[in-house]
Amino acid sequence: MSGRTEGRTTARMLRVSTLALCLEAGVALAALMTVGLSGEPGEGDDSGGGLLLIGLPFLAAFGILAAFTVSALLVLPVVLLGEDLGRRCGGRPLWWQLGAAALAGTLLAPLAGVRGWLTAALVLAVAALLTRPARRGYFVGLLLWGTLAVVSAFLLGGVVLYVQD
Repeated sequence: MSGRTEGRTTARMLRVSTLALCLEAGVALAALMTVGLSGEPGEGDDSGGGLLLIGLPFLAAFGILAAFTVSALLVLPVVLLGEDLGRRCGGRPLWWQLGAAALAGTLLAPLAGVRGWLTAALVLAVAALLTRPARRGYFVGLLLWGTLAVVSAFLLGGVVLYVQD
């Protein structure tokens, strides 16, 4: 096989970045559900959990669309800009990519404050780091190991909730 079919392309990077963002959302959902369910419900507090389960596939479709958009507008430019700055200015591209992710995370600072900036910078940095080695066959490995991480996060959250009761 030639190097072009084996190497990293923009389409592969976009798929891997979208998958990375979806996996991060899955781990965040597990953490938020664990924290939300660990508190005692108030009197007459009906959170509508059944309605949420029915709407979850529709939310997932919008989540994938949002992850694709964030990948195209933020993650890919962070990865490519970091590599370009690493070539032009010297230094490792990794550090340039982490700096660009922190800078791109500041787009949420006016809307969500310092917590929003830290969260956005961390999400973009992890997605950029997972997108860097997007070569042929990497997507399947990331899908398998990422799914294992999400399932483990939900399992750990269930264990925490079970031990609390």
